[in-house]
Amino acid sequence: MEQLVRQQLIDRAAALFREVGVRLPHEEQLAAALDCTPAEFREAFGSKEMLLCAVTGHNLERQRQEHTELFANLDTPAECLVSLLRYSLNELRQAPHYDYHIMRTQYPLSWQLISEHLRDYTGPLLVRLLQGGIDQGQLHASLDARLIAHIMLAQFSLVLNEELFPPDEVDVSVVYRNMCGPYVRGLCTTAGLQATSIHFERL
Repeated sequence: MEQLVRQQLIDRAAALFREVGVRLPHEEQLAAALDCTPAEFREAFGSKEMLLCAVTGHNLERQRQEHTELFANLDTPAECLVSLLRYSLNELRQAPHYDYHIMRTQYPLSWQLISEHLRDYTGPLLVRLLQGGIDQGQLHASLDARLIAHIMLAQFSLVLNEELFPPDEVDVSVVYRNMCGPYVRGLCTTAGLQATSIHFERL
């Protein structure tokens, strides 16, 4: 299958998973949604899990590119940090039925991609932004950037914990906003709050 056609199918599958979640569609439904026969679907992706892996990898790469574009228009690390929070919140809002807990338990290869992304990309990015904010006086000087980054990643894991926040009962984006927004605001000095106020208002 040509790479362009395959990417188009991945884009369509990504939109479908955002709309209905990863739990519901089985392989025959996915094939029909992508205008493939079951045989063509298996030839292109092998299985639903491998399609989900392709979609997950594509989403993570898209996010990294969009982060770069977002930060290019901001002046300070503290602004980047709050904008990253807002970006992540919007990602959760756009996929309210994504069923991350289903991915974690039933599609471990895709969940592994997310875990590696958080460890190898998001964690170091948070450390860099936090340390930059500390150095510029927009975040409190007493903070340990690596520890705070670890806490923020742990908060995200709590948001996606379906036992604490059942996705059928609560909106995970609301949980994320209420858990992480006040925490990040509390990291800011007076100068940091002045620099980031407009970004907090958009949460």
